[in-house]
Formats: sequence, structure tokens, C-alpha cells
Amino acid sequence: MTISQTMIGDRVVPRRRRIRMSSVFWFTLPAAAIMLLVVGVPLVYSFYYSFTGWSLVLPGSDQDFIGLLNYTDVLGSSEFWAAIRVTLIYAVVAVSLECALGILFAVLLNMEFFGRGLFRSLMLIPMVITPAVVGIFWKLLYEQDSGVFNYLLGTIGFEPVPWLSLTFALASVIIMDVWQSTPFFTLIILAGLQSLDRDTINAAQADGANAFQVFRYLTLPHLVPYIMIAAAFRIIGVMADFDKIFLLTLGGPGNSTTTLSVYAYNTGFKVFDIGRTTAISWIYVVFVLLISAPLIWRLFRGASVNRH
Repeated sequence: MTISQTMIGDRVVPRRRRIRMSSVFWFTLPAAAIMLLVVGVPLVYSFYYSFTGWSLVLPGSDQDFIGLLNYTDVLGSSEFWAAIRVTLIYAVVAVSLECALGILFAVLLNMEFFGRGLFRSLMLIPMVITPAVVGIFWKLLYEQDSGVFNYLLGTIGFEPVPWLSLTFALASVIIMDVWQSTPFFTLIILAGLQSLDRDTINAAQADGANAFQVFRYLTLPHLVPYIMIAAAFRIIGVMADFDKIFLLTLGGPGNSTTTLSVYAYNTGFKVFDIGRTTAISWIYVVFVLLISAPLIWRLFRGASVNRH
């Protein structure tokens, strides 16, 4: 072993690599410290208070340690399970539609046609609008008496639709999210299409493969990692949606659009039960991890296989 080498475990690490590892550590240390401060500390703080009976209307209740009572109350609540059902329907239907439409628009925008650059730019507009503005904007569109949608339906002879009624409210929320988030899928899948090997496509076409066969056996398998990345991000994002749903429906009528995030907000800022709200939040974290973990694990496993 030379002087420019050292031992880590059973491995000999060159001096240059040790310097690089040290630089990486010192450069990431400030960011890690800030993340620990702004994320880690509130997490520990909220975890502690999820075991207390802290209510904002009961002074001194933040010191009442009640063990797992908040968790058992939440898990035994029918309102909680109704919120779980609404959240799952919202997430599954919205992400499925966004994925299908995202693939369709990406394939269309990958073709050569006049004005393609303009359409690609216009496609990004919904994605960059803040959710609060989206919620207010779509509430105006959904107005039963003066909304744009019912006006257009009236011009072709249809009756007005009560978009925000008990029957249609959840579907209206899903349509709003699909409009805003489909460009996210389109953007990522379009990037995947741009990296597709054209020589392979040309060879398949020269061997007689039609457009459907090329898409089914070459394009779609190539896009699977890109679709999984977009789906993983959107599943996490859609389950955390709050502002646009709240501004559009306030979680109603009844509990028809009360997702877990709206349910937690109502518990915290209408009932002022902070202990119970933090318990809901931690159950929410576990719930999101359980839903998104298989996709994330599959992504990391695929990346690891590709590296080796």
C-alpha cells in the first residue's frame, strides 16, 4: 500500500478519491443541516404531540400525555375511512387518466408538424399555474347558472349540469386535476420518446412491423421507467392535494370530496384538536409510503440493475 492510499474496511481507497469524498461531505453538510432543522425538528415535534390531548381551546392540554388514544380514535372513525376511500378514488382515477392522456399527447407532440413548438409551450401552461388559482378558476367554470361549461351545453340543447353537487363533485375535482397534471406526464414521456433509438424503429419497420407493433413492442417497453417515475411523483402529489380541492368544494357537499388532507385540515382548524390532527398526519405519511413504496422500490431496483 502506497502513501497515497488508505484502508476503509478491507478496501484500499486512493488519496484522490478520499479527497473527493471529503469534499462531497463538506459541500452537502450545510444543506443537510438546514433540512434537519426545517424538516426533521417539526417532524419530531409533531410526532410527540400526536401522543397528547392538545386542543387549542383547552389551555395546558399540550402537556396531557394520552398514549395511543389519538391513533385508535382516528382509526376507529368512520369519517377517516370515508376520507381514505375518497383519496384512493381520486388518486387512482386521476393518475390513470393523466397517464393515458400523457402518453397520447406525448406521442402526438413527438410527431413532425407545423407549430409543434407552439403546442409544446402551450401544453405547459396548466402545470405552472398555482393550485389556488386553478381551484378558483375551475369554480367559475363549474358555476351552474353562469359557468362556461353549462353555457356551452346550453348552446347545443343540453340541460345545465350541477357540477359541484353530491353526484358530480368528485368527478369535477378529478377533471380539474387531470387538466392541470396531464402536462407533467406528457413532459416526462416526451423526454423518453426523444431518447428512443431511431435505428431500432427503422429496422423494425424495414422488417414489416406496423405502427401498432412498433409502439407495443418497442416504444411502450422503453417508456415504462419514465411512466413509473411520473406515476410515483404524481401519486405522492395527488394524495397531498389540498388547496385546489378546498377552494373548489370545501370538501363537500357532505364528505363527497373530503380527502385525507382536507380531513386533517378540518380537524386542526375547525375543531382545533392538534393532537388528533398530528396523529392523522402521521397515519397519512404511513399511508402514502405504503402506496408509493412499491413504485419507488421498483425504480431503484431498475436503476441498480442498469448500473451493473
